[in-house]
Amino acid sequence: MKNTVLFDLDGTLVEHGHALFPPLLAEWGYERSTEQVKDAVSEEIHHFYNHIAAAEEQGWVPDLYRQFYQRVIRRLGVSDPDGERTEAMLAYFNTHPTPPLYADVPPVVKKLYQDGWRLGVITQRGHDGAASFLTDHELADFFPVIVAGDDGHGRKPGPGPFHAALEMLGAAPEEAVYVGDRIDDDCEGAVNAGLDAFLIDRDGVWELASLDRDDFIRLARMEELLDHLPDAPIIDRGSG
Repeated sequence: MKNTVLFDLDGTLVEHGHALFPPLLAEWGYERSTEQVKDAVSEEIHHFYNHIAAAEEQGWVPDLYRQFYQRVIRRLGVSDPDGERTEAMLAYFNTHPTPPLYADVPPVVKKLYQDGWRLGVITQRGHDGAASFLTDHELADFFPVIVAGDDGHGRKPGPGPFHAALEMLGAAPEEAVYVGDRIDDDCEGAVNAGLDAFLIDRDGVWELASLDRDDFIRLARMEELLDHLPDAPIIDRGSG
């Protein structure tokens, strides 16, 4: 019986840091709405996802982020002939500002917790940053387990982070589901580790790519997750 729900962090529980672009752009004299930024990011994010695995393997992740910001800035019509604004954006996000929490997250997380589900977070982000995000959004008490990219369990889509989180929670793969915002790292990684997978796709970025897939369930809103989960037994969270 299902009794465990694991979540990705960025793009699943909290918005990607790109939601913080508009104030920075305004400082440069470019008034762009959050929706305009999201549209630009949605257009360019696939280039990032298509290259992140190679970048991590070959050690050029900073350059990939630089390319991503350059492409987003260009799509937003921001002039950056000498690359200074791209570098400023990189520096800004290296300070790890806390992005907004998705509005559909708190009621779902609280209901799952109250109903007795074991909850955890698996993220590529560093542990300290992930813990800070959850604390800033008053969610830390709901997630006793965080498995982060610098915890030594490997990185998604490898099975290590999924199995580490399940071991910490005292759950088996067949008892767990995973919710993330990417098909490759999140859904395929979870399925390969033996979990059921849900793709949260609020902006429809993965709608076409999901059409012929039956190895995960696509959600447009987080509350839809509750429709796919059984009533969970009350669990002694101290047993894990």
